[in-house]
Amino acid sequence: MTRIANYCAICGGSLQSKRVSGRMRPFCASCDMPIYFDPKVAVVVFIEVDDRVLLIQRAVDPGKGKWALPAGFVDHDEAPEAAARRETLEETHLQVRIDKLLAVFPKRDHGLADIIIAYSAKVLDGEALAGDDAAAVGFFARDNLPPLVFYPSITLTRLWSQGELEL
Repeated sequence: MTRIANYCAICGGSLQSKRVSGRMRPFCASCDMPIYFDPKVAVVVFIEVDDRVLLIQRAVDPGKGKWALPAGFVDHDEAPEAAARRETLEETHLQVRIDKLLAVFPKRDHGLADIIIAYSAKVLDGEALAGDDAAAVGFFARDNLPPLVFYPSITLTRLWSQGELEL
């Protein structure tokens, strides 16, 4: 994702480019302030039930029509674990308990997140139904995975299918 700023959010002045903290950044000469872009943080949740993984089919781009683990962005005032529970509920109608931090992924594909925090979770309540930006939801066996999208989902399901993911 490209981040562009033309005007200062504080005073509305035009921004220029200036070397700050070792790199070129937008800079407001009126406020004497550099502009820093924070990374977009997302969570992804790996749920296994009866030796099958829970996946959602994406209803929107990027990745529309392909399958992925439940995932979404962390809000600015939200703990990552809370975001993982919220996103899972929104996309699958399942209430979950976060069990374990699995990995932290850098941006490696066309997804919109810069940092992705992966958790494993257990289902506490609910019936798996598609919601929010999911067109469908399903449980898949290791040898019957649908076409996947996004580096974290692909990596985690590959490790799981090879018996290398410790949940």
